[in-house]
Amino acid sequence: MFVEVRRYGNAHKFVAEVEAISHACDLALLTVDDPAFFHGTAALELGLLSRLGDRVSVCGYPIGGDRISITEGIVSRIELVRYAQSQRRLLAVQLDAAINSGNSGGPVIQDGRLAGTAFQALEDAETIGYMVAPTVVEHFLRDVARGQQAGFPELGVLTQVLESRAHRRSLGLGQRRGGVLVTCVDHGGSAAGVLEPGYVLIEVNFIELANDGTVPLREGELIDHAYLVSSHHVGESLPVRFLRASTLHSATLTLRALAAEGPGATHEARPRYYVVGGLVFVPLTRRYLETWGDDWERDAPRALVAVLEEGGRTAHREEPVVLHKVLADRVKQGYHELEGLLVREVGGVAVRSLGHLVECVEAGRGPFIRFRAGSGHEVVLDRAESRGRHEALLGKFGVPFDRSLGAGEAEDRAADSTRLGQRGRTACDRRTCRHDVVDEDDPASREAMPTPRDRERLPHVLRPLLATELELRTTGADT
Repeated sequence: MFVEVRRYGNAHKFVAEVEAISHACDLALLTVDDPAFFHGTAALELGLLSRLGDRVSVCGYPIGGDRISITEGIVSRIELVRYAQSQRRLLAVQLDAAINSGNSGGPVIQDGRLAGTAFQALEDAETIGYMVAPTVVEHFLRDVARGQQAGFPELGVLTQVLESRAHRRSLGLGQRRGGVLVTCVDHGGSAAGVLEPGYVLIEVNFIELANDGTVPLREGELIDHAYLVSSHHVGESLPVRFLRASTLHSATLTLRALAAEGPGATHEARPRYYVVGGLVFVPLTRRYLETWGDDWERDAPRALVAVLEEGGRTAHREEPVVLHKVLADRVKQGYHELEGLLVREVGGVAVRSLGHLVECVEAGRGPFIRFRAGSGHEVVLDRAESRGRHEALLGKFGVPFDRSLGAGEAEDRAADSTRLGQRGRTACDRRTCRHDVVDEDDPASREAMPTPRDRERLPHVLRPLLATELELRTTGADT
């Protein structure tokens, strides 16, 4: 990544290096090796968390000009906010100062100290913007100082408020005791093996939860108990107390980060997918559901949204897998309209992950490949026919290779069925990528290039790979 920075009032640009990135809290740390960049400057001290009514100044370069812009505003709310970059709920400070495109990353100053960094605004409201809280900035910097970028831990549970008196009595809660009901536990999360659905979470880090799940932030201020978890670092211990069958228990959790793509996102990773017989399989992630648009929570298939909201992982499933699209071809006649189906089984075996689905398909020896969806739908492929049409189908849609499984899964479980040995073509390491060298004088070679119509029909998860393929075909460069 190439980055240039420039000080206000100085036309000279300096080359900067990205030392660390946290997509979870929308922050990055840059370093500049040239000492001239820092000449005559003084560092801003990181301030304390602002209070309601405090006045702050927001600096940045919003749209509408090239010069620095400074706006003033009032702190109007402090709470956990879903960060747009990662959808993680972290502490943020709401401001009534104008925060527009270009302000993101700009410092928010209060009494000569850094009160936070501007990072997002509500599109459907006027002058409602947010800054990353200084406690979140400090958390990020501590991670960097420790040489880790593990991010922010989560309990990995879903909870229900217990404001109903009858519900509380049924669980053995007294009138003065707070707590929330655990309804779902993410397998592999921080609370896995300790908390179970039906338990009542009473305390986190020795602080008692109210019936609505809030805890004191400061005198007169309440905040969701998730703040107590995210303010810790991954790997640290967190004491909790809970009710099980009306009996009080204590335990200490080792905090873990949110599963990478689980429902979060790893922004630098290439899309993960697997193509067999024209069926395109992908892991179910938030980024996948976002392809339905800004209102994906409403427009995406309800069954998929529900699985994601419940955490996705279970003791028998590392990640949900979806039949994303069906590439049009005679091998899949009758299945072309299928899309967005949650895959439960392959050949009668429950699917644990995308990599496990690949193993099940390629380890099968029967004449058919049978997929069963959570809805009960079945998709059956003729194994021999699918194998025979495999290369032609990839070529038709310009798909550079039939899988991208990510680190740890991309080793040669099975030979990548690349078109080796064909006239005018070469191949890279099967575990990483494959590209074609096109002979411009060969009509057959030119016909192998995907047409614009083919590219329009290509599923979105494969388009970044097609762009890479086309660049390689044009340049003929080795990788």
